[in-house]
Amino acid sequence: MLPIDDTETLLSAEDVIDVIDAIGDRDRLEVAYTVYDHPAEGITGPELAAEIGATEAEIEDRIDALVDGGVVAERMACLIDCSIDGPQYELTQFGRLLFEEGVLSLFDAASAVSEL
Repeated sequence: MLPIDDTETLLSAEDVIDVIDAIGDRDRLEVAYTVYDHPAEGITGPELAAEIGATEAEIEDRIDALVDGGVVAERMACLIDCSIDGPQYELTQFGRLLFEEGVLSLFDAASAVSEL
């Protein structure tokens, strides 16, 4: 039995696999990291595309996969700032934890190993 199959955990094995699948693609990882690293609390599709150097159409599927995987959440900007047209994206709490305690920690560890 996997540790996440314990009935006391919040996430099922399928939930965790969905997250790993969502962030396991290099292009989706780049989108998620850009959302994570953005100085504002949310980022719009056009801003995200501009920062990555892609078109909005190119990042649409990546965003959808990250939302479906529970890494990124879509919030309606009109509820926060009526001057913003369209949704904004932000990391979920789980997505932020995944980056800070998982992905970025792995990059730090790899950097420390390469310095040896």
